[in-house]
Amino acid sequence: MGYLLFLYSCITWAQTLPKVDFIALNATVLPNFEKKDVNGHCHFVFKVNAPTDTIRIDAKAMRFSGILINGKAVEYKNNGKELLLYTGFKKGKNQLDFDYYAQPKQALYYIGTAQNYQIWTQGQGRYTSHWLPSFDDVNEKLTFSISVTTLENEEATRTSLTAISNGELVQKETFRAIQAGKIYTTWNYQMKKPMASYLVMLAIGEFVFQTHHSATGIPLERYIQPKDATKMDYTYMHSDRIFDFLEKEIGVKYPWKIYRQVPVRDFLYAGMENTTSTIFDQDFVVDSIANNDRNYVNVNAHELAHHWFGDLITAKSGKHHWLQEGFATYYALLAEKEIFGDDYFYQQLYSYANRIKVAAKSDTIPVMNEKASSLSFYQKGALALHYLRDQIGKRAFDKTVKAYLKHYQYTNVETADFLAFVRKYADFDTETFQKTWLESAAYPEKEINACLQKSAFIQELIALQKDRSKPLRDKLDQFRQLLQSQKFWPLKSEVIYQLKNEPFEESEPLYRLALQQGDIKVVKTVSELLTKVPASFQAEYEQLLSVASYEVRANAFLNLLHSFPEEKERYFEIVKDWQGANDKEVRILVLTAYLNAMPETAPLYSIYKNELIGYTGPDYESVTRIPAFQNALTSFPEDVQLLKNLVNATHHPKWQMVKYGRDMIRKYVKTEKYRILFNQILPDLSPEEQAELKRLMQS
Repeated sequence: MGYLLFLYSCITWAQTLPKVDFIALNATVLPNFEKKDVNGHCHFVFKVNAPTDTIRIDAKAMRFSGILINGKAVEYKNNGKELLLYTGFKKGKNQLDFDYYAQPKQALYYIGTAQNYQIWTQGQGRYTSHWLPSFDDVNEKLTFSISVTTLENEEATRTSLTAISNGELVQKETFRAIQAGKIYTTWNYQMKKPMASYLVMLAIGEFVFQTHHSATGIPLERYIQPKDATKMDYTYMHSDRIFDFLEKEIGVKYPWKIYRQVPVRDFLYAGMENTTSTIFDQDFVVDSIANNDRNYVNVNAHELAHHWFGDLITAKSGKHHWLQEGFATYYALLAEKEIFGDDYFYQQLYSYANRIKVAAKSDTIPVMNEKASSLSFYQKGALALHYLRDQIGKRAFDKTVKAYLKHYQYTNVETADFLAFVRKYADFDTETFQKTWLESAAYPEKEINACLQKSAFIQELIALQKDRSKPLRDKLDQFRQLLQSQKFWPLKSEVIYQLKNEPFEESEPLYRLALQQGDIKVVKTVSELLTKVPASFQAEYEQLLSVASYEVRANAFLNLLHSFPEEKERYFEIVKDWQGANDKEVRILVLTAYLNAMPETAPLYSIYKNELIGYTGPDYESVTRIPAFQNALTSFPEDVQLLKNLVNATHHPKWQMVKYGRDMIRKYVKTEKYRILFNQILPDLSPEEQAELKRLMQS
């Protein structure tokens, strides 16, 4: 454990000290995009508390040199997974220095091309020890100071690279290597409090940023790619409010000196709560229109909440993972409640409950199990906390959480630690709670229903859903009043759902009313369910083509195109400049629709074909490439560039992209025609791509 744990163990409780206690790591790292490798130097400070014959540091597939303990060269063993040290250390404080080299297969990712690349990390579940000698055991906490050196690309006209890591930026220095004439910049980041190794991060790329400050003075840095600078405000909407709310609601001051957020391309998850420096997926970078389809608010709040639940205190093992994900999910939902209101809050709880109820029919693994599903760790864990808060009251719950965090700060915890504080501040049967919510995979229907029934909105929604079998004529007045009311949109969307199979001549006035009211969520429901547009409703439906939602626009365009094919040229003229959100989904839809509906002699056919195939290339993210592949391969499966891009996809960091590429190649090479085509492109591929293609052709 880290040094602060040693202090706390002396002060607050009796705990056996580890034989070896790592206190700090100062590391210098130089990732190289072209070679996809990293060179570095590590300076560890550790304390030997009791005799031991071996000191172990996790290090996957690394090479080492210059290993010194307390300034003297020592023997070591490198077994490919760990660096093992046998001599040179003494009881008490020691210092360890060495250089290392790694070519990581995971945890450190190189995205894009040499002219426009990003480098970023994902340590949780991937192990930081693939790129930085560290500790896979989450119970080994230490302070990290990382110096990142970047090499500027002098050939391209570009914004200078920015390197981001954990903690405060204490120094930035740019220098030119005398012999090579290359320009390097070193960014020195320092942490002052201990954390687990999986929370160490790097993010390198072209970024601009803004700095805000919380109500308590914490610097809040928000990064974005230069091309997305105009999307900064929409992407980070409500961020200040989320930070101030969580700090107040949790009752413990934000435990670090700075907080920054950075979106990266092709990130493996929605977000990751690296201490002081959250990474999140580029998909959440939105403009004013895309903001109505999806937003970063929940992920934003979730990753920030982890800075208390996961970073400040960390679960001792996977069995207690809900202490991180359940808490982060619940506090994120409380932050959304602050922003979007009580009805939204209960709608989300209702959604969680329905998903858990369905999953419980086949999922036999309870929350307190390291193999539990994400649904159990996150949503069921959050519902358990809501039930607990509902039972003991907000005041007792807040006192419990505050005391629990303060007592175990910078250390590791398990479920019993939290429940002990519940018993301290409330007369509550934690044993039954643990058995019902955490140790049983059954759906606690009685307890959940009792919580949900406290919402008048949920009561009304359930009552409305029970009326689905009633004749429309018996519900017309009720539906009309609902659609004209100020009630929360799911009630109105339920009305639209119940119109789906009704004769249009009877439901048309209600559809018109729904569109007139202009609630984007309700209008989206109309665009999803009313797919065959009657001629009498064409003019009103065409208004959806200009609604402030890319999803609504896309649905409306396809529905109109299919309903009125004779007017396809007019519709293609309307949508010819559509781009949509960052994922290019809308643009791909427009291109594909045109290529499917128009002859090859059409004016834009060859232009649109090349554009669609271009989106399958490495300059674009997987969320763009996969749908582009799916559409392009249907129409142009023999295109040489398309096949090259398909092979390139097999070396992508996202498993979904890799799987898609491999599956499609395996499918095509079963046919002799495609085996010939793939053999023809072999000389144009990189050595790694050649090896992978040959392997797939032989499998």
